Amino acid sequence: MCLGRLILLTTMTENKSFLTMALIAAASAAALGLAYTAQYGFALWPCNLCWGQRVPYALALVFAAMSMTSAVDAATRRQVALLCAALFFFNAAFAFYHVGVEQKWWLGPTECVGRPQTFSTADLMSALTQTGRTGCDEVAFSLFGISMAGYNVIAQLILGVGLLWASTRDWWSRA
Repeated sequence: MCLGRLILLTTMTENKSFLTMALIAAASAAALGLAYTAQYGFALWPCNLCWGQRVPYALALVFAAMSMTSAVDAATRRQVALLCAALFFFNAAFAFYHVGVEQKWWLGPTECVGRPQTFSTADLMSALTQTGRTGCDEVAFSLFGISMAGYNVIAQLILGVGLLWASTRDWWSRA
C-alpha cells in the first residue's frame, strides 16, 4: 500500500500539468471552504454579490477535478488552466466591483443596497422569519482595513497571474 502511494506521489510531482490542476482544485475548494466557514461558523451572512463570487470558484473546482482524470492529456489541461485563469480574472473584476459598492465608490444592484421600496405587511412579516443577509454596501468583516471582497480580489489576481505564468511553461507538452 505504501509503495502504491509513493508511486502515485512520484507520478503527480513529475506530471506538473496534473499537479497544476490539483492546485487549482485545492485553492478553489479552500476558498469555498473559507466562505462557508465564515457563513456558518461565524454568522457572516453573504450578500448577493458575495454569493456571485462563489460561482467561479465552484466552476474552477469542477473543471480542474474533471481534467485530473487519466483521459485528459496535458495540452487539454493547459486549456482548462487558461479557462480557470479567465474565471479568476472575471471574479477579480467582480470582487473589485463589490469593493467599490462597499466603499460607496458606486451604487450596487437595487436588490442589494437597501434602496427604499414599498412593502406589504405580509412581506414584512415573512422577512422576519428569514435568515439574515447583509447589504452589499456593508462590510461584514475586515482585517487590516481590507474586506473579504478585497481579499478575494487579491487571491483571484494571484491565482490568475499564476495560471497565466504556468501556461507558458513547457510541461504542458509532456504527458
